[in-house]
Amino acid sequence: MIYFLVRLLVNALAVGLTIWLLPGIRLEPDLQGPLAQPLVYLFLGLLFGLLNAFVRPFVLLVTGKLLIWTMGLFVIVINGLMFYLLTWLAPSTYSIDSPVLLWVTIAGVVMAVVVTTLEAVLGLDSPVIDGARKSRFYWRWLGILPEDRRAAIVENLRIMQAYDTFRRYGLDLLVARTPVANLRRSMQRILYPQKMVVIEQNTPETVCLMLEELGPVYVKMGQMFASRTEFLPDEWTRELSRLQSQVSPFAYEEVCRIITDELGAPPEVRFSSFEQAPLAAASMAQVHRATLLNGEQVVVKVQRPDIDVTVRGDLKVIQEMVDTMEKRSREMRNLGLSGMVAEFAASVTQELDYRIEAYNASRLKREMQAFDYVRIPKVYEEYCTSKVITMQYMSGVQANDISALEAEKIDIQELARKLIRVMNKQVLLDGYFHGDPHPGNVLIDLDSGDIVFLDLGMMGQMDEVTRMAMFDIVWSLRYAETHNLARILLALSEQTRSVDEVQLEIDIDRILQRYMSSPTAETQLSVVVQEALKLLFVHGLVLDRSLSIALKSLMQTEELVRTLAPDISFVNTAVEEVQAVLLGRVKSEVSAENVNRLALQTAKDILVRWPVLKRAAGKWMEQLEGGKVTIHVDTNDLNQRMDRLDQRINQSVRHVVLGLLLVGMLLGSAIISNISLSDLRFLDFIPQDIFILLFILVAVIGLGYVIVSIWSSWRNRKH
Repeated sequence: MIYFLVRLLVNALAVGLTIWLLPGIRLEPDLQGPLAQPLVYLFLGLLFGLLNAFVRPFVLLVTGKLLIWTMGLFVIVINGLMFYLLTWLAPSTYSIDSPVLLWVTIAGVVMAVVVTTLEAVLGLDSPVIDGARKSRFYWRWLGILPEDRRAAIVENLRIMQAYDTFRRYGLDLLVARTPVANLRRSMQRILYPQKMVVIEQNTPETVCLMLEELGPVYVKMGQMFASRTEFLPDEWTRELSRLQSQVSPFAYEEVCRIITDELGAPPEVRFSSFEQAPLAAASMAQVHRATLLNGEQVVVKVQRPDIDVTVRGDLKVIQEMVDTMEKRSREMRNLGLSGMVAEFAASVTQELDYRIEAYNASRLKREMQAFDYVRIPKVYEEYCTSKVITMQYMSGVQANDISALEAEKIDIQELARKLIRVMNKQVLLDGYFHGDPHPGNVLIDLDSGDIVFLDLGMMGQMDEVTRMAMFDIVWSLRYAETHNLARILLALSEQTRSVDEVQLEIDIDRILQRYMSSPTAETQLSVVVQEALKLLFVHGLVLDRSLSIALKSLMQTEELVRTLAPDISFVNTAVEEVQAVLLGRVKSEVSAENVNRLALQTAKDILVRWPVLKRAAGKWMEQLEGGKVTIHVDTNDLNQRMDRLDQRINQSVRHVVLGLLLVGMLLGSAIISNISLSDLRFLDFIPQDIFILLFILVAVIGLGYVIVSIWSSWRNRKH
């Protein structure tokens, strides 16, 4: 009740201030007396609240993509429409001077500013932490439709919901830095007495809560950016990385519905026992313990309800947002976000199908057969579908639980070396590795000391060339080979602008001399990699995504190793393990250190270049057998110059054509707005205010276009 009264007073105050500020709008109430104006304002505030509650969401649902295409400016049109509907519902309450549409548009903008300001100060529409959330019924209905028919509706609906979420959290973050922050916090406690409001969290924590409310795709994006340390400060990456373990569960009723739909019967029938409380909750699923009818202990991972609809819609919306920003900003194009989002979308779409995770488990189990101390859960295929997967229950503690490991007399030093050995094989030798080996996904069996890998939905994979390059990176870090490391990073990165290779090598050498000149146990791979990634970003380079995931996996493994055994150097131990593989034995015992180093260096160089040499030799043999002689002339620079010339010509033509159209529209609307439409019978049904508003709109667009053109020309000359 308090919330409703405050909302009504805010809307009434917004209407009153708008009418008072604009000279073209005057209040003319039918009622008389001292209470006439307050009552009219309350009435108009009630109408405005109803329009915002029922009409505004429908308008956003229909026109959602226009918010993206106009970079949010379409909100001005929506605000003007809301005020126009207000005048239509209460035509005798106030009068508006001509041109009506102009004053209505300005009034809509003013009201939006006033309402937003009051909401921010008083804490209305504050972000609230709900805990377990139920899926909206309409997602299920939309899921029944074919994907091509529901796509537009889903995208607009997700745009509307994302806009509302960004607005609420954005106001909270903005006001938290102003003098009225304490007033807002006090009002939040009054307006939401029974709910947990986002109040005490810092900025990174608030953003994490916002991502969680937005849904699985945004949570995954937060996790992705947590691994791209070149973009964000350390405090942000720390908070974003916690998204993997701080996701709210969904209701058990939804779990029952999904299992019934997927397995043909409710959990009470398909399993002899099924725990209602989830064992763990993640961004796209949650896990429950259960017992099969034959008595085997299992865990059942159930996909979050209806996310296959929302996830695909979110991915398309994000891709469209990035494409729009890149078209309008050179800086956004330099970030290379479009390619990252495309790869991210492909990865997330694969995670929607748990049959792929079942395949990942069986393949990783096959790859890890060389280690008798590594266990991968068994998958029960008869209990698996695209949305439900049932796997063997594995007991154990998280790999960083030192007290539990010490209590069971497990050799922690040896365990740390085993972790390095296992991840080395996965990343550097097999090229098929666990993409997210954080402590929650790596357990230690207290009875046997075995390493157990869980949650195999996100697996990294590298081809032979990239795998050898990854191996070369670790080698170059260990021995501080600046030139070699610069060459690898440059070859495996996408250039967003021209790169000064000499300066890049100098900067890399500075990092290696600082951190790797004499690597010890204190030397952290994660610190060096983070510095290198930031350096690549500064030089306009974006590292290959598969390589980024591999580095992230190694850095997470290093974090585990440092927790278990701080005196072990991850980099040194990793290189020692690789050396053992190269020389064909478990432990290197060559006495002549220099000869050993030279042999290893030669073996490493041959191994790294072997895939390229093999392909080149094959192509050369094919040409020799066919009697062909091919001469390659590098015309990349010429092609780039011709492309730039072609772009300049096309841009100039577009400028001329668009300029002529704007001039024509400006003259036409100016002429029509100054003549009597009664003389033009085919236009006499259109209000003349529309042409006045059109004249102003075209003039504003033309001015904006001139400013943007001048700015673009200046930027092009500068670069």
